[in-house]
Amino acid sequence: MATFQDNYCGLTWMTTILVVVGIVLQNSIVTAAPYYGKRIGTLSSYAHRVAGDVYAASDKRLYLTGFTYDGRGPDAFVWMGNTPGAASSQGQIISADGSSDILGSYSNAVVQVDLPDSTTLADYKWISIWCRRFAANFGELVFPTDPAPVPKSLGTLGFPSPVHGVRADDVIILNNRQIKLVNLDYDGNGPDAYYWAGSGGTPTSSGFALADESRGGSLTKLPRGTALTDVTVTLTVPANRGDIGSIGYVGLWCVAFSQNFGHVVIPSLSELGVPVYDDSPPVTNAPVVTQAPPQANENCQVLIDDTYQVRWSLTDTSAIQISLSARINPGTYMAFGLSGSDTRTLMIGSDVTVAWLDAETGATANAVDYYLSAYQQCVTSSGSGACTDELSQPSGSNDVTVGDYSNNNGIITISYTKPLDTGDTNTDKVIPITDDVYVAWSIGPINPSGLAAKHRQQPTSDVPINFGQTGVTCPAFTTGQTEKLEPWVIPTIRGDMTGKTEFRVDIGQAGGQQGYEGITGKPGWGIAWYVDDYIIPVLTLRRGVTYTFIVQGGNEANIQARYHPFYITNDAEGGYIQKTAQETQGVEIYAGPVNGSLCEWRSTGAYNADDFDTFVKYRDAELERVCDDPFKTATLTWTPDENTPNRVYYQCYTHKFLGWKIDIIDNDADTSTMKSGDGGKEGTSTMKPGDDGKGSTNMPKTTAAGWVTQGSKLSIITMVIICMMIFWK
Repeated sequence: MATFQDNYCGLTWMTTILVVVGIVLQNSIVTAAPYYGKRIGTLSSYAHRVAGDVYAASDKRLYLTGFTYDGRGPDAFVWMGNTPGAASSQGQIISADGSSDILGSYSNAVVQVDLPDSTTLADYKWISIWCRRFAANFGELVFPTDPAPVPKSLGTLGFPSPVHGVRADDVIILNNRQIKLVNLDYDGNGPDAYYWAGSGGTPTSSGFALADESRGGSLTKLPRGTALTDVTVTLTVPANRGDIGSIGYVGLWCVAFSQNFGHVVIPSLSELGVPVYDDSPPVTNAPVVTQAPPQANENCQVLIDDTYQVRWSLTDTSAIQISLSARINPGTYMAFGLSGSDTRTLMIGSDVTVAWLDAETGATANAVDYYLSAYQQCVTSSGSGACTDELSQPSGSNDVTVGDYSNNNGIITISYTKPLDTGDTNTDKVIPITDDVYVAWSIGPINPSGLAAKHRQQPTSDVPINFGQTGVTCPAFTTGQTEKLEPWVIPTIRGDMTGKTEFRVDIGQAGGQQGYEGITGKPGWGIAWYVDDYIIPVLTLRRGVTYTFIVQGGNEANIQARYHPFYITNDAEGGYIQKTAQETQGVEIYAGPVNGSLCEWRSTGAYNADDFDTFVKYRDAELERVCDDPFKTATLTWTPDENTPNRVYYQCYTHKFLGWKIDIIDNDADTSTMKSGDGGKEGTSTMKPGDDGKGSTNMPKTTAAGWVTQGSKLSIITMVIICMMIFWK
């Protein structure tokens, strides 16, 4: 019988050299076509042979490609402004290739256009090649809606039955060289696992490793035996591999066994329209301050001592400029505006502006007009709740213009301008400047959908302001960064080991920074599912066992804030009723929805959730369980089977971000050594024996010696290395 060495090591040195040459070629430098960002449009040509396309590399940089201009204009510049319609003299000179001098001649050139520090692309409506002396427009492009490039979500990563537990809630293309895997799970048991990419739509051994920024840009394999649970990683395409335009997939790959652990297909860069990767040296300091943090300022009112202030000035008789300053982090909003009542501070019916810095970059300011029609998260299908003016029903318009911002010593300041009377009678109120008016304010997180989630802080008494007063000052903030609180540790409820098959499910408070938000890494809407009196515990259940959920989520369908049907799904967000037809693609509902009358863990208002280091202390001191009818329950009965994925979720049918994880294991799996979870930090799931999580019985089987005897072939490169080791021995 032929031996392993007979079969694989009878290679001539010429064959070995050819294989090595192949490896060298495989790892040769790939030159990617230049990527300039999201294409906005083409310059119209009116004079002096102006031509070219306009691309947005980010919200701070444009590129003019194929740019042509004869250079004969006496006083011509790259010129941008925000007047409606075509370009006008009400614009400003914008730097072209680092210079603000009069333009010379160009022929099919690439020109880099950098916006002033205090502005972003959202502050402009057009770009022009403009002659200032004669107010002549040589060529222009009026921007479409939302011209700036943004990261692109590709959806979840992983097979329905995960291989080695690999699953990520989202895969996001950050820019043309970087990819983010959000809330990645991996059991750590792959023998030769890499973050992997390559051409085509399916992973193969001809791909290459991606740099793992969480490991200092390492291209090496993932450490065996080190599990990842809810870890978010950023991956970078190595410079010698071009960029994302050169690849067609990203995922996790086992090199030794040519095994795909899970991947997603990547569209073309032109289709993605993401920002351009910035490989300049990283900024180690806080974002550049474009407006000084508040000191002792005129026309200022303290909303929370040493935490939240509002300043204002009347730019003229038609508009007001407001600056909000708070001790918060990027991704946390400041809301401020007119109360829903003329006689007191009231959130419902209020007309507020929600302002925040982008959590991803910490350097993009947002300010958006909101109308709060009900005390609930925005239900986009009906336009009710805490919705932007544009999403509200009846709808309005966003009449807020964002201005300067700063992030200095833990204090974020964002300025915006709003007309005193917008003329929008559906969602806006007229701002008075002569008498006291009651205002509403809050601080809270921005959820993954980009909308305001439930506040963490709000007024505890009425707040009147007179916008016509002058000479009112606020004390300077003390220095110091915002403290980040660690999430509470919530025990996993083990229906697999204890024989427990019945669970009580109620609605409860989300628990501030340490509760739903800290546990899941996603802002919720102030409420969450409580199972057996614990906030969003991970449940571990067995296939083939029937489980019963006794649900009291509220049955008043006409009052969304009191209507929370419970269901089990593969969707990590929930809120099925809010989704579009496209968003429901791939979403499975395994059980439910059911609701029952409302039982709610209500806050007494005596304490703040962030003041407690454990959930149990918070629950016992601050919450009380209140039921409309404790006997009017709904029952959901469910038996996970062989078609149920290893990871599913219990969710609310009408609202997003209320539930958490259910880990499913086989009925005969030994879990005696599994640890209890901590509300999402463990979340261990067990593979089906023999199929590595894919539902296939054709996975490699091993002998005691450890060699693969069926179902897999070692790659030719691995064989060459082994043979060379034998020859050299």
